[in-house]
Amino acid sequence: MAKTPLNQTMSRPILYAYAQEQIAKTPSKWLGEKKKAINEFLATIPKIKEIVKDKISNLTPQEDLDVLAKYDMTEQESCFWFTDTATENARQDKKSIYANFSCEGHGGYYHYGSSKREVGNLSTDDLIALYYEDMVANGIDVVKYKFVEDNDCDYNGKRMGTYHQEIRQIKDKINAYQQKFFDDNDLTMSFTVPKSHHSCHQRARVITSEQLAVFDDYLDKMERVHLKWHKHYEEMKEKFKAYAELIRSSKNLEAVEEVWSEASNVRSKITGTGTALALSSISESVIQQDMAERKLADTVAVVITNKESVGV
Repeated sequence: MAKTPLNQTMSRPILYAYAQEQIAKTPSKWLGEKKKAINEFLATIPKIKEIVKDKISNLTPQEDLDVLAKYDMTEQESCFWFTDTATENARQDKKSIYANFSCEGHGGYYHYGSSKREVGNLSTDDLIALYYEDMVANGIDVVKYKFVEDNDCDYNGKRMGTYHQEIRQIKDKINAYQQKFFDDNDLTMSFTVPKSHHSCHQRARVITSEQLAVFDDYLDKMERVHLKWHKHYEEMKEKFKAYAELIRSSKNLEAVEEVWSEASNVRSKITGTGTALALSSISESVIQQDMAERKLADTVAVVITNKESVGV
């Protein structure tokens, strides 16, 4: 029977992407802790929305807004600067925070994610931490993006920077999850306010220390997500290196399947040719163990489901 050859442009990338998807499914202490941290982070969002709606909706009486609207003196605003102090230096300390509730456009332009003092819009790293499993399940090569970001080369040692077209395209796919975050949490909010010559990030809205603490809790919970994500990612990255060596060293799909039988699930997508290299026994062992853990987890899930059915 003819072998199914592998190449660098189509077939191997399919296998790299599938490896990431499968590794993300492997039971892990850090995966469980990350999911818990994500739930705790998401639980802070309704309180923040309540504070913003209450604060901004009550800044200007509705009858005044109605009069201003007649003279085209109102505008829609979705990003805000909150502080619990009225001093000019408030923006420079931890008593200030920015809230951005526009996924695109004006609100998206003012992005303060690098300052760690923003709620609403998320950074690329935030999105990866929250949605990694979903991203790799949709074929996004997040590991390549991370390798290039951290090492200026991909997982095959090819030198490239974040400016490279392929990496920019991956980043665009990752950042598209901003919309999912907004949709999942009903975060798109816009309020009618008096028109101003100053942009939204130049006008401070005073809140109480207790209200600021709610925003700080959002930031703290996101930081906890990152801590758990990094632990999980380091674990997955080491496993991925073994899969990458297998894929890189195999001339055909059949050679990959001998070690990693799950690869047959993407057989219909595979085309092209490649060059054979030698696979180390260490990588083969890592892959076999990783598959065994997923199989065990699936078996346990089936047993639990059957027991519940009998109980009913």
